[in-house]
Amino acid sequence: MRIAVIGAGVFGLATAIELATRNHKVTVFDQGTIPYENASSTDVAKAMRRTWYAGDNGTYVELAEQAATQWKEWEAWSGDSFYHQTGEVVVLENFTPGEPMYESVEFLRLRGAAIEVMSPEEARCRFSQFRFKDHEVCVFDPWGAYIESSRAVSVMAEVARGKGAQIRENTSVRALNERSSEAIVSLDGRDDVFDVAVVATGAWVGRLLPQIGANVKVTHQEMLLIEPRDSAGFVHGVFPKWGIDPDGEGWYGFPLLRQGYLKIAKEPLGDTVDPDSDRSGTAEFAEEVLTFLRERIPELAEGNVVAGRSCLYTATPDDHFIIDRVPGMERLFVAGGGSGHGFKFGGSI
Repeated sequence: MRIAVIGAGVFGLATAIELATRNHKVTVFDQGTIPYENASSTDVAKAMRRTWYAGDNGTYVELAEQAATQWKEWEAWSGDSFYHQTGEVVVLENFTPGEPMYESVEFLRLRGAAIEVMSPEEARCRFSQFRFKDHEVCVFDPWGAYIESSRAVSVMAEVARGKGAQIRENTSVRALNERSSEAIVSLDGRDDVFDVAVVATGAWVGRLLPQIGANVKVTHQEMLLIEPRDSAGFVHGVFPKWGIDPDGEGWYGFPLLRQGYLKIAKEPLGDTVDPDSDRSGTAEFAEEVLTFLRERIPELAEGNVVAGRSCLYTATPDDHFIIDRVPGMERLFVAGGGSGHGFKFGGSI
């Protein structure tokens, strides 16, 4: 079949790779170059974790583990390095039966996962960079990792090309339609005809599919990049990917990245914005981060603020992805709704 994929982020490229593997003739369209600087997939780091998903009957756990295998295969194929298994520590106020993390740990241990549950005293000895409160519990999963997402997207594009997919960068799709046996992709000045079209435009999904866009929320998510005074305590093998109070303020961050800085951000949804909104950071968020770090990771609070920036979440009402036919259509499909956790699953989309 002749299949158009609109959008060359993680959902679009994963779709293109799978379709090309099945010997379909695939053409990928993207409004920018790959990786597109304003796409949600374009970032310095995305978390790779399998905790917190046991409440979904293990589906996301299985998908995350499958994705990890595929990410590593793509990494080996490329000769690049973008998947970093640093382990993940999660700091919790509550760790009792019925709580999401407790149930996740029990579920993962039954699958053979070597997850550690540490007291504050044990955690202080293991991760002295943090300040833990006496009532907190720390969960460490050595499986946890992070992905350099921009580099990974570039590799995915090369995988897709290697399998025969054509990628047309700097090509905006203006509209989509279908007739009895065709999907019509409208570009500037002309229409291209395909058997099927898959819309994977992330935050811009509402532009082509208003009926989908009406039910997702595009939110502004800030991050701060900080260069530590002494990097020795924050490198891989010493400092993990981490999260603190995921049910509350939801702070999280990463070890020292290749650029020489660390990324700190928050989980809760930010303000609803237009997908073409400004992606720079704010002074208010920078001060909020530094206040948090002074309490929790004081050495990092003394570092140099490199920059503030933001990305976008495309959040669905239930945080599940949207991968299906477009309602009322036979030849138009949609893949997206990453809801802030979609990137890690690129290897299994």
